[in-house]
Amino acid sequence: MRIAIINVGASAFRMYIAEFLRQERALDFLIKPLRLGEDTFSKGYISLENVKKSTDILKLFKLKLEEYGVKDYRALCTSGVREAGNKEFFLDYTLHNSGIRLEVLEPWEESYIKYVGAKNSVDNFNELEQEGVVLANVASGNVNLHATLKNRVVFSGTLPYGSLRLRQMFKPISHMKRYRAIQEYVRIMINSVARAVEPGDINHLIGAGSSINMMLSLFDLKDNRIHLNMLQDVYQKVRTLPLEEIMETTNLRSEQASVLVTTLITYIELMKLVKTKSFVFSRDTFPRTMALYYSGKIRDSRLSERAKNTLMHIAKRYNADIRHAVWVNHFARKIFKDLSDLHSLRNNMRFALETAVILNDVGNYIAELDAAANSFNIIKAIQIPGIDAEVFHTAACVVFEANRTPRSIAPGGYVELIGKNPLTIRKLAAIQKLAEALDAARNRHIKRISISISDTIIVTADTVRETYLEAYAFDNLKQYFAETFGIPIELKTRICYE
Repeated sequence: MRIAIINVGASAFRMYIAEFLRQERALDFLIKPLRLGEDTFSKGYISLENVKKSTDILKLFKLKLEEYGVKDYRALCTSGVREAGNKEFFLDYTLHNSGIRLEVLEPWEESYIKYVGAKNSVDNFNELEQEGVVLANVASGNVNLHATLKNRVVFSGTLPYGSLRLRQMFKPISHMKRYRAIQEYVRIMINSVARAVEPGDINHLIGAGSSINMMLSLFDLKDNRIHLNMLQDVYQKVRTLPLEEIMETTNLRSEQASVLVTTLITYIELMKLVKTKSFVFSRDTFPRTMALYYSGKIRDSRLSERAKNTLMHIAKRYNADIRHAVWVNHFARKIFKDLSDLHSLRNNMRFALETAVILNDVGNYIAELDAAANSFNIIKAIQIPGIDAEVFHTAACVVFEANRTPRSIAPGGYVELIGKNPLTIRKLAAIQKLAEALDAARNRHIKRISISISDTIIVTADTVRETYLEAYAFDNLKQYFAETFGIPIELKTRICYE
């Protein structure tokens, strides 16, 4: 299988062509510098001149695809196009004039692919995660930060602190003073991470992204490790120099030298955050990482486990009843599986259901009066790299639907989101209501259930004592369940002495 990846970044167009049979075989790698980010980050749109230059580059790439007989390709744009006000025009113009169909890579997906790439290219990554690690992908447009500890995400974000972006922001300031403004601004980013982690939780830093290419040009590295004193030495020499003198001092090309100070500040401040004297890095380019990812050669085998651990961590931070959430989730998974022929929902909707169950109570932390709406807003805002935002939007709607009362006022965005797939929301809400009813007293008296389906769904529950609240809650959901699935449901209990 031959595959090509085109990456339209903030500072360059890159294309990687490879063949995947028994193993990967690189066929070609092209880089065409074009700083779309200079337009986007300063003007808010891509100039027509650069739209046409982009088209010319894509025409060359199209010829390369034909030369290698590649039909399977992905052409993906990051922040330089994603944030442009004329993004749709750019995509339309380049398609009709080059034949290359560009897609915009969403921030969460970009962050996740970079994480999976580093996870598979850096030695002992899994061991470092257990001790707490920040993966910093420092690129031209954004900095992707992904902090994990013991297989749970403690921070993840695609932040607007890329080296080219900062260069454009502070360009009007004299080069003699510019480094101070950049340093203050980068520290805002650092503080956003510091607030999300406990002292001592993060012990390792891993670098990745286009910034690493500059490091390889700057230093004569014998291994994949960069030391703090190396960065500080260069920083002290170049922080107040104009561009021409930076190029002369470091032998870097103009496009690299222009963002050197911002890149150095970013890594130095990250190392201070982690309290480390050195960091390891990944040499993989983003196009190659994407080729491996989309061809299925690299995978994240622990995504589901890490995502669920992260949800539990969020629930604890909002003082949710974790024992109850775990028990209800056990029932929800069982019901979802046993009623699969009835609900016909995709597997990713099971994770949406689990998210709704685990985070059902988080809104109480803000106010019990509007708990359902509060939970909706909290869940809707969650981002876990590797999990589509649709899952969390669905889960947020399910929680509000399952807990709303006649007096509930729909929170902002609810009507729009539920309108995309109201039946899916209702099905999942019915299942959540059922699972919640089976532990209504929050004492885990019902130990296990079995489900049979004929003209009526019969839920048989083994209990350790009489279940008054569970029976009452079950009676209250019968009508909703029948109106959703068109079949009545009944609860039978039997006391089991163990």
